[in-house]
Amino acid sequence: MLAVHILPSEPNMTRSASTSAGRFQVRRPVVAATLAVLCLALAAALPAQASPAALTFEPYTLQTKGHGDIPAEIATLEVPRRHSEPDGPRLHLKVVRLRATAGNGRAAPVVYLAGGPGGSGIDTARGPRWPVFDQVRRESDVLLLDQRGAGQSEPPPECPHETRFDDAQPLQRDTALAAVQATAAKCVAFWRQAGVDLGAYTTAESAGDLDDLRRALDVPKISLWGMSYGTHLALATVRLHGAGLERVVLMGSEGPDDTLKLPLSSDALLQELTVLARKDGFDDLAGSVTRVLQALREQPRQGRSHMHAGKQVTIGLYDAQIVIANMLGQRITQQWLPLVLREAERGNYDPLADLVLIGRAQFAQFPAMGLAMDVASGQSPQRRALAEAQARQSLFGDGLNFPFPAIGEGLGLADLGEGFRRPLHSEVPVLFISGTLDGRTPPANAAALLPGFSNGHALLVRNASHHNELWTGNPAIARNIVDFLAGRAVSDTVLDVPPPVFATHSSESLGGKR
Repeated sequence: MLAVHILPSEPNMTRSASTSAGRFQVRRPVVAATLAVLCLALAAALPAQASPAALTFEPYTLQTKGHGDIPAEIATLEVPRRHSEPDGPRLHLKVVRLRATAGNGRAAPVVYLAGGPGGSGIDTARGPRWPVFDQVRRESDVLLLDQRGAGQSEPPPECPHETRFDDAQPLQRDTALAAVQATAAKCVAFWRQAGVDLGAYTTAESAGDLDDLRRALDVPKISLWGMSYGTHLALATVRLHGAGLERVVLMGSEGPDDTLKLPLSSDALLQELTVLARKDGFDDLAGSVTRVLQALREQPRQGRSHMHAGKQVTIGLYDAQIVIANMLGQRITQQWLPLVLREAERGNYDPLADLVLIGRAQFAQFPAMGLAMDVASGQSPQRRALAEAQARQSLFGDGLNFPFPAIGEGLGLADLGEGFRRPLHSEVPVLFISGTLDGRTPPANAAALLPGFSNGHALLVRNASHHNELWTGNPAIARNIVDFLAGRAVSDTVLDVPPPVFATHSSESLGGKR
């Protein structure tokens, strides 16, 4: 889902994955909601369309960062822009195939689905997560898909409009929301004028692409392997095209109604990090957060960002709530949080200024694919009410979700409806992998989904956040993924990775030397 990430959670993402976050739903008339349910049911029940053209793969070199050049193949999958209009306009999606290097040839091809929405499946394999891809391809072909509108798969044009914040003023929730809503409205008008069919960018349409990919490969079943938003797409495919799936691996699960995050998950994670931070000399991380937020509630503070050539910014309470809630989610920012807060308590708001300006910049623009996908997935009225109630109790208010759900209202974008968000039940074998320090897709998401899967398995990775250590922090993680996708028993239910090591010196910042 679209989320503020102070630093990227998927290496080399074309981001929407690094934009601001959350999701929304407008209450719709009963008739409209009923029609949405019927449409989803019909999509699953309609007979298969004529098979898409077989893929023509050509030699391709996957250039990784740190692991050399990998021989591969690339092809273009042609899909309907709207699957309900098979003879209408087409989209062209890029897919890279990593041929199996071993195995018995019986495992289904594995399709990797990147997060975001907006991340590139092809680019994800280039970075530090490559060793896991390398192990998975030992048993079966691995296909790296750039989803419609992302990476090399015909992304819509970039919107020329952006939100400009006055850095001399603290961020105020209502005025900031009005500003980003105005920008989003201008962007939607721009895309429509440019002929972009925003209704084509929904998770249900992308699920249709995956079934088209299966048929273009001329195989009875494929397996799916997703991270973050990629799990949301995988679960939609289980619902709509489950007969074509052999196995599914979900890393950091985002269920059908998990797009809008629950604010108190941040408060719970803060308590866990408070315990871990004590070993590095930070005795009261939770207390430090409370004191800094209270100081900013009483009076905005000034800081100079060394990552932005000494630019000065006025930091308000809402700035800090957004930044801290999002820093909690990933190891790379978790490690800096105690030091940033310690400096603020000493009157030095410069490190926090670095992060505030990064956060404000991520609200400046919206990518078409990510915005449309998130608004379409939305959330149920029950989820929205729960998130709003928790925001009133959380230290961070609704900062974890800002500017959603409100930003989607009035844009006229598609909403997949309550049929899309209802609880999911399936016999498809699924492996849920969750990190205990994941502030984006917490283990509670997987725990809520698991009872709906008669062949579901859970793997909890202690000390893993929404970052690389969920992949490579313990070699047994990859081994369990490989075994599961090959149809073998998963040997572990709990694994450990090293806990975060918190920064203790202010001589360096996230941007490098001071």
